[in-house]
Amino acid sequence: MSRLFAILMAGGSGTRFWPASRRSRPKQLLPLGGDLPLLAATSRRLSPIVPGSRQVVITNLEYVDAVREMLPEVPPEQVVGEPEGRDTAPAIGLAARLVERLDADAICVAMPSDHVIRPEGLFREHLLAAELALEAHPASVLVFGIEPDHPATGYGYLRRGAAVGEYAGRAVHRLEAFVEKPDRATAESLLRQGDHSWNAGLFAFRPAALAAAYERLLPEMASALAGLAEAWGRDDFEARMAAVFPTLRRISIDYGVMEHLDDALVLPLPVEWDDVGSWTALRRLLEADERGNVVEGEALLLGSSGCVVSARGGLVALRGVDDLIVVHTPDATLVCRRDDDQGVKDLVEALRAKGLLSYL
Repeated sequence: MSRLFAILMAGGSGTRFWPASRRSRPKQLLPLGGDLPLLAATSRRLSPIVPGSRQVVITNLEYVDAVREMLPEVPPEQVVGEPEGRDTAPAIGLAARLVERLDADAICVAMPSDHVIRPEGLFREHLLAAELALEAHPASVLVFGIEPDHPATGYGYLRRGAAVGEYAGRAVHRLEAFVEKPDRATAESLLRQGDHSWNAGLFAFRPAALAAAYERLLPEMASALAGLAEAWGRDDFEARMAAVFPTLRRISIDYGVMEHLDDALVLPLPVEWDDVGSWTALRRLLEADERGNVVEGEALLLGSSGCVVSARGGLVALRGVDDLIVVHTPDATLVCRRDDDQGVKDLVEALRAKGLLSYL
C-alpha cells in the first residue's frame, strides 16, 4: 500500500499574469490553458495515487478560504496559510513536519501547484518509482529532473551520476551537482552531454530525512518549524504562525538545503512539462490557428498573426496586428508585445506605485 503524501506549494502571486491574476485570485487559482484552475488540476493529477486526504497545501493566508473551497477533498486543516511568503525552504520544511504528524512513515513529494505535466499517467508512474527508491534509500532526498528537449536558459539544471538502482523500471541516479541557469552556449553543451535535466522544483523525501537535513543546515529554522508543527491543530496555531513564520529566513530549499546534501538522488522524468511562467505559455498549452494565434474566450482576429489573446471580460477584436499579447478582463486590459511578456510584472509595480491598488 502506498504511503505517498503530496505537498502542494500554492502561495505565489503570479504577477506576470496580470490582469487575470490578482491579489484575491492569483495565477494558481486560475484556469490557464485548460478547464480547471492550475491548483485543482495539480491536485486531480495526483488523486489516483495520492487522494486529497493525503495532500497538504501551503498557500498565502489570504487564499486559504478560496483553496479550501476549490479542494473540498483536502481536509481543511491541511490547507495552511503563510502570513508572509518566505520562499520554499520554510514552506516545504513546515509541510514536511505536518505530514510527519499525520504519518511518521510517509514519503512526501513536494511540487509547485501551477505547473502543467503531461501525460499524467506517466508522471504518476514516476512518483511511485520514487517511493520505491526512497524505501530503499530512506536517508536520501530525491529530485525529479525534467528531460530537456531544447537548450533552455531559464531553468537550473541537474547533473546526474551513476545509477543506484532501478525501481518500477525507472533508473535512479546519484545527483552530482546543481547547475545554475546557463547562458545559451552552456545550455547547448549541457544538452549535448546528455546527463543533465531541468530542475523543476519537484522533490521526494521521507519527512525525517528532510528534518535531519534542516537541523544540520538550517538549525534555527528547523527548531522554529518543529515548534509550529507541535501547535498544528491547536487554537493558537494561527497566532503562532503570525508570530514566528515572518521571522524565518527567506531562502529557497535549493540554496538552503538541496545543494549541500551529500546523499541526493535524481530520477529523470520524461514528460511534457511547463511552468506556466507568463502569458506566452498559452502558445505551448493551446492549439494555435493557421496564423499562429492562440485564444482563450471569445475573440475575432482578422489579418493578425502570432498573437496571444485571453478574453475574460467580453469580445476582443484584433485587426492587422502581429505578435501581441492582449488580455481583457471586466475592469482592466493588457496589451503588450509578445516578446515583452516578462515586463508585465513591471506594470504591476507601476500600478502599486501610483496607488491604483484596486487593480492589483
